Amino acid sequence: MLYLLLVSLVPCVIAKPNIVLLIADDLGYGDIGCYGNHSVKTPNIDSIAREGVKMTQHLTTASTCTPSRSALMTGRYQIRSGMAAPINMRVNTWPYSSCGLPTSEITFAEQTKKAGYVNGIFGKWHLGLHRDTLGDFKHHPLNQGFDYFYGLTGTNIDDFDPEEKVVLKARPYWYWELLSTWAVTAVALFCLFRSNYFGPFTFIMFLVIWSIPVTYVYLLFDNYILLTSFVHRNYDLVEQPIRLAGLSQRLVSEGLEFMQNATAAGKPFLLVMSWVHMHVSIRTAKEFEGISKFGRYGDALEELDWSVGEILKSVKELGLEDNTIVYFTSDNGGHLEITDGGYNGILKGGKAHGAPDGGIRVPGMIKWPGVLQEGKVTDEPTSLMDIYNLVSSATGVEIPSDRQIDGRDILPLLKGDVSVSPHEFMFHYCGNRLQAARYRPRDGKITWKLVTHEPNYIPGKNVCLFACSCNLDVTLATPKLYDMTSDPGETSPIDSSSKTYKEVSTLILKAMNNHKNTIDPVETQFTWRKVLPKLTWQPCCNGTFPFNCHCTDTKYSA
Repeated sequence: MLYLLLVSLVPCVIAKPNIVLLIADDLGYGDIGCYGNHSVKTPNIDSIAREGVKMTQHLTTASTCTPSRSALMTGRYQIRSGMAAPINMRVNTWPYSSCGLPTSEITFAEQTKKAGYVNGIFGKWHLGLHRDTLGDFKHHPLNQGFDYFYGLTGTNIDDFDPEEKVVLKARPYWYWELLSTWAVTAVALFCLFRSNYFGPFTFIMFLVIWSIPVTYVYLLFDNYILLTSFVHRNYDLVEQPIRLAGLSQRLVSEGLEFMQNATAAGKPFLLVMSWVHMHVSIRTAKEFEGISKFGRYGDALEELDWSVGEILKSVKELGLEDNTIVYFTSDNGGHLEITDGGYNGILKGGKAHGAPDGGIRVPGMIKWPGVLQEGKVTDEPTSLMDIYNLVSSATGVEIPSDRQIDGRDILPLLKGDVSVSPHEFMFHYCGNRLQAARYRPRDGKITWKLVTHEPNYIPGKNVCLFACSCNLDVTLATPKLYDMTSDPGETSPIDSSSKTYKEVSTLILKAMNNHKNTIDPVETQFTWRKVLPKLTWQPCCNGTFPFNCHCTDTKYSA
C-alpha cells in the first residue's frame, strides 16, 4: 500500500514547473496599481502580487536596457561580460552592429535547456544579432538557449513613428552643435583658402574629408527607422518597418501559440514575454486608444496589463496554473525627460540616471502556487540577477561553477524562511563606472546606500536634457550616505561628520574596492567600432538596401 502511495506521488515530485517571465520596458516604479498608482487600471499585473510575493526593493543593475537585460539573462553584473559601456552609448542602438551578449555567457535559457525545457522569447531582445560576419547570428536568441524567437533584435524608439521627432533632432543641442562645428570648420578652411595658404585642391579635400563623419552621423540618426525597425521570426526578417499599433496583440498571439505547442508536446517551457511597452514610441491597438485618463502612456499601460492578463488566462486554461512560476518586472525605471515617460513615485531620478533609485528600482513580483505564500511583501533588497538562480534551482540545474554568479538564492526570503536579504552588498553602475553601493547589514532593519557620483542635472531639477550621461556625472568629494529604509527618495543624506556615516561609509567603500578586485578584464562590447552599424549588414525585405525595404508579416497581414 505504501509503495502504491509513493508511486502515485512521483509525478508530483518530479514535475518541473513551467516558467513565465514578463518583462516590461521603461516601466516606472509608481506606474502599477499595487505600487500605489490608483489612476490607471492594472488588475492583471496586480494579481501576480496578490497571489504571490511583491518585492519593494527590487533592483536592476543598470538604468538602461541593454546592460540590465544582460545581467538578468546571465545572473552577472554586466561589467563581467563586457556589456558595461566605457563610452556614452550605453545601449545596443543599432541591431546590425557587432555589439552583443558574448556567446561565452550562459543564459538562464541555456540553464533550462539542460533540464529539457523548450524556450521561447517574444518581444524585445536588445542583446545583439551578428558578431563577425553577416548571417552568423552569434548574438541571436537562438544561439543563447532559446528555441523560438519573435520580436525585435533591437529596440523601439520615437523614429519608428513618423509623427515623432527623430533621435538626433530630439536632442537639439547635439544636432546644432554637430552642424555648427562643421560650419565653423568650413568657414575657417575657406578663409585659409582665400589667404592663399591652401590651394584649391587641398581646400576641397579637407572639406570633403571633414564632411564624411558629419554626414555619416547625420544619416544614421536621420534614417533610424530604415536602419533599425525590424521584426524577426527566428532568423527570418518578417516585418520592416515595425507596425507598432497591434504589436502587443501579435506578441500575445505568438506567446499563446508557443505555450499551447509546448503543452501538447508534454514539454515544460520557459516563456519570456519581453514587452515593448512602455518604451517610446508608444502606439496601441485602436481598442485601447483613449481608454485612460493619461494619454498614450496610460493607454499603453492598460494595453500592457491586458497583454499580461491574456498570458495568465492561457496558463489557467491550459491547466498549468498550479505548476507555473510567474514573474513580472521592468528592465529599468521610467524615462522622466520625455512626454510619454513613466512615473517613479517618490524615488529620485529615472531611466539613464545612473545611481538614483528611480532608474534602478523597479516593480518586482512573483507567484509560485504551493511554494510561495499569497499576498506576501518583502522590503528586503533583491535583484533581477536573482531570477537566474531561482530559474536554475526550480529546474534542478546547478549554477555554473566556472564563473562569478552575482545573483543569490532568494527563495528562502520569498518563502519567509529568512528575514534578511541574501545580498549584503549590491553595486550600482552607470556604464562601466561604479557609482553607488547598497549595504544590508546582517542585523537590524536599515538598508544603506552610499553614492559616490551623481547625474549632472539641470540646475534646480532632477532631470537631464534628454538622457543623463555617465561621462558628465559629478564625482562627489564626500560621498552621500542614505538610509533607504526611511528615505527611499534620497532626500536627506546622513551627516558626514556623524559616527554612523564614518562607520557605514567605511564598510561600503571597502566592499566597493573588494568588488572591483573580482572583475576580470574582458573585451568590451561597447567600442564605437562594435556599436556603430555595419551598413553592409543592413537587411532589406523586398529589394537591395536601401531601396524598397518594406514588408509586413504575412501571418498578421490582414
